[in-house]
Amino acid sequence: MRGQDRFLNRRTLFVTGERAEESPNRARYAAFEPHRTDTRHGTRRRRHVDHWRPVHRWSEAQVWDSLKRWKVMPALPYRIGFSRLSCAACIFGDARQFSTIRWLDPARFERLVQYEQQFGCTIKRTLSLEQLAEQGTPYAAALAAPDLARACLSSRPIPTVLTPAWDFPAGAFGQGAGPT
Repeated sequence: MRGQDRFLNRRTLFVTGERAEESPNRARYAAFEPHRTDTRHGTRRRRHVDHWRPVHRWSEAQVWDSLKRWKVMPALPYRIGFSRLSCAACIFGDARQFSTIRWLDPARFERLVQYEQQFGCTIKRTLSLEQLAEQGTPYAAALAAPDLARACLSSRPIPTVLTPAWDFPAGAFGQGAGPT
């Protein structure tokens, strides 16, 4: 937002889905506050940007229940087993997650392996990504639906976000675990 003039002299609402129970750090976030790019009180390049986290105090179950109630289709990565979408190659990822990434997108996985080698540092202190992925198996939901898994990598828009046949995705309530 900082580098785009279209946000100058306007009011913008930045909406994200962080929840307090996800981490102690996220628990300290306010549900509504000025965004870090806000300069509404500045003298140059004024930008009024508020940050709203509408589900901040919700439990994971409340989020899934709301999506189910309104028949909102879960994002594709959730449907193939991922439990978080902000970072597929997250430092907190486990062996199953990296095994799935290696199966789903070998070129991306290889780039990550090359970065580890280039920087002489691994995502996990005691294991390389290759070793970590070897310890796991891809998510069963991804293996069972390869077309859906490939769709996760597509840049094509999804024609609708509503679905009449709603079910908990495989990534609900923990990686590759599905509903509890």
